[in-house]
Amino acid sequence: MTDSQRLLDQAIEHQRGGRAEAAEWLYRAVLALDADHAEANHNLGIIEIERGDVDAGLAHVQRALDLAPEMGGYWLTLIEGLLVAKRPTEAAEMMERARGLGLDSPEADALGVRLAEALAGAEQTPPTTTGSPPSPAPAPSPVPEVGTLAAGEPVPPSPAGTDTPLLLTLADGMRIYVPNDIDAMPTYLLLEHEDWPEPELALVRRLVEGDDLALDLGAGLGVYSLAMAHAMGQGSGQVLALEPVAESAALLALSLTENDLVGRVHVLEQALAAAPGTVEIKVREPVRPHSLEPPQTTRTVSALTLDGLLQQPAWPAAASPALVRLNLADADLPGVLDGGRAFFAAYDPLLMFRVTPAADLGALRQALGAIGYQLYRQVDALGALAPCGTEETLDGRRRNLFASTSARAERLRGRGLMV
Repeated sequence: MTDSQRLLDQAIEHQRGGRAEAAEWLYRAVLALDADHAEANHNLGIIEIERGDVDAGLAHVQRALDLAPEMGGYWLTLIEGLLVAKRPTEAAEMMERARGLGLDSPEADALGVRLAEALAGAEQTPPTTTGSPPSPAPAPSPVPEVGTLAAGEPVPPSPAGTDTPLLLTLADGMRIYVPNDIDAMPTYLLLEHEDWPEPELALVRRLVEGDDLALDLGAGLGVYSLAMAHAMGQGSGQVLALEPVAESAALLALSLTENDLVGRVHVLEQALAAAPGTVEIKVREPVRPHSLEPPQTTRTVSALTLDGLLQQPAWPAAASPALVRLNLADADLPGVLDGGRAFFAAYDPLLMFRVTPAADLGALRQALGAIGYQLYRQVDALGALAPCGTEETLDGRRRNLFASTSARAERLRGRGLMV
């Protein structure tokens, strides 16, 4: 399948689902690869006409018709768009041309009736007197009944002005709700890659076993939480997730319901910190075009420590965590580890944590060594973990590292997940 076809298929799925903004972005991506793609021009034109950008929509539909004049649906969409634009005379001319080329269908007959009514109304409309303000144009009527997609199904109308989240499908089949904003980075990345673009995600899907307890601390929209839960299959495993941003936690809750995982994944709307109480976090707003820096807001949220997590009612007392994902700034990691002395005295999970290219590996090794852990990195070609040597520098593209006790490492080697 070509890149254009893959993007087109995704766009059609979003358009049928009423997610016009995502569909529009994908159609434009298709046209960036192939400006003469008739179907992308046609379907993008429908979206533009529906939202009231009639001239741009007509231009795209006309281009589609020029490229594929044998497509009867394209003629009907153009005629409908001309009616929306209050240009019934031009619509009538297009209908006459289409009929002359053999267009004959119930949809064309129904549109012909509407066209005749529009022409009759235009003849009865008195001319506007000089100096009188023009009457406001009515809102454009939707055109889905005449604009058809590749499979022949109508394009459904998209609710204008909606903030309904998008529902996307990840590579493992999990369905995730994301902001209905193509400028939001998670939305953009998931649409572009059809999965979260971190190589460690594939390894996490193999690390988690059916009866494990996995912690996703800083879950965001829940890509890793969903992957962990899905990897548990029919087992009795549990995922405990922390997410302090209310909007992200709400979308994660929707995703859990969508995937029937409400009983398996437990979400606490709190942050992880070195000390209990409250912390200030920066919440990144959607990145807008032409903005040099994404706007951020600061919020004060409730926070707990790793030791405090053990006291939460949601903590499954009989379980031992096998994997803990720590989604926090690498500079905060030593303090968070120090706030988990009781936690690490009782458990030895594999740790996964975020890093930046400027991370101080020496400081990380020291903090991890104090609790009996060694540093590991993923070897992408092997799909396994390997020790991170003391002289190694951090690959600028690497965004996650791991840490393990010697006992946990031995178990992972037995599963072929560590070398």
